[in-house]
Amino acid sequence: MSSSGPAFAATKQQFIDQVRNEYLGYEKKMSAAYQTFQEGSAKKYEDYKKYQTESFERFARQAEQDAQKLDKWLSQDLESVTKQYRGDSAKLRDYTNKINPNYLSSPMQQYTNSTNPNYLGSFMMNYKNAVNENYLNSPMMKFKNAVNENYLNSPMMKYKNAVNANYLNSPMFHLKNGSNTNYLNSIMYKYNRGSLSQQEAVKQWGELYKTETQAIQNIGNRSMEEIKQTEAAAKEAIFKQKCTTVQGILDQRKQTLETIAKLHQEYFGEEISFEPLIPDLGEINVLLNGEWLCFEQPPTQINGSTLVPMRTIFEKLGVDVTWHQETSSITATKGSTKISLTIDKPTATVNGQTITLGTPPRLINSYTMVPIRFVSESLGAEVNWDEGSKTVFITLKESD
Repeated sequence: MSSSGPAFAATKQQFIDQVRNEYLGYEKKMSAAYQTFQEGSAKKYEDYKKYQTESFERFARQAEQDAQKLDKWLSQDLESVTKQYRGDSAKLRDYTNKINPNYLSSPMQQYTNSTNPNYLGSFMMNYKNAVNENYLNSPMMKFKNAVNENYLNSPMMKYKNAVNANYLNSPMFHLKNGSNTNYLNSIMYKYNRGSLSQQEAVKQWGELYKTETQAIQNIGNRSMEEIKQTEAAAKEAIFKQKCTTVQGILDQRKQTLETIAKLHQEYFGEEISFEPLIPDLGEINVLLNGEWLCFEQPPTQINGSTLVPMRTIFEKLGVDVTWHQETSSITATKGSTKISLTIDKPTATVNGQTITLGTPPRLINSYTMVPIRFVSESLGAEVNWDEGSKTVFITLKESD
C-alpha cells in the first residue's frame, strides 16, 4: 500500500483509533474497579467503626450507671448501719472511707476509676482510645487511614494514583500519553508523524501496555493486601482491648465488692451481696460457670439457636478439637464423649448417635460457628438463656 493517499490515511487513522480505544477501555475498566473497591472498603470501615463505637458507648454507659448505683446503695446501707451501730468508731470510719469513690485508693474509687473513660490509663480509657479514629496511632485510626484515598502514602492513595491518568508518572499516565498522538515523542506521536512504522508502533505499544497494566495490577494487589492486613491487625487489637477492658472491669468490680462485703461482715456482723454485672456490648453474652467469655466473632442467633466461634468455646469447655478441611467437619473429644459436626449439615453425631440440629454449624466471616446449646449439653453441661440480658448461662460440673 502506498504511504500516501486516502487508503493509507484511513488505515493509519484506524490503528490510531484502535490504540486509543484500547487505552480508554482499559482506563474506564480500572477506574470502575478502583471505585468499587474504594467505596466498598470505606463502607466496610464505617460499618465496623459504627458497630465498635456503639459497643463501647453501651458498655461505658452501663459501667458508669453501675458505679453510680453501687455508690447509692452503699451510701443508703451506710446510713442504716450508722443509725444502729454502737461499736468502734474507727471501724465505722474505715468502712466509710472504703466505700467512698472519692477517697484516695479506696476499693470503690478503684472500681469507679476503672470505668471512667477520662481517667488516665483506666481500662475504659484504653478501650475508648482504641476505637477512636482520631486518637493518634489507635487501631481505628490506622484502619481509617489505610482506606482513605486522600491520606498521604496510604495503600488506597497508591491504588488511586496508579489508575489516575492525570497523576504524574503513574502507570495510567504512561498509557494515556503513549496512546496520545499529540503527546511529544510518545509512541503514537512518532507513528502519526511517520518517524515510526506501524509494525514498530504495534510492538512498542504492546510492550508499554503489558508493562503498565502489570504495574497497575501489582500496585492494586499490594494495596488490597496491605489494607487487608491493616484491617485484620486493627480488629485484633480492638478485640483484645475490648476483652481486656471488660474482663478488667469485671475483675475490679468483683475484687472491690468482695473487699467491701468482707469488711461489712467483719465490722457489722451482717452479710451483704451484690447482683453480677453482665456486660452490655450490644452482643450476645456467654457465661461459663460465671466467667464471661470474649469472642472475636460475636455470637449470633439463627432460627432460635445461638452460634459461637468453635475454637473459643471448645477450649473453654476443655475439649480437644480437630478441623477436617477436606470435609468441612469438626471432631470434638472430651473424655468418653465424641462429637462430630459438619458445616451446613443439619445432623451431628454424639458417640455415634445421630442428632438433628435446630441450626447447623455455619461459616461466618471465616469463623466456624457451632450451636452452643447442643455442644454444651452434649458434654453434660446445663444451659439456660436469659432474654432480658441476651445471655447464655452454661454450668459445667467440675467432674465434667
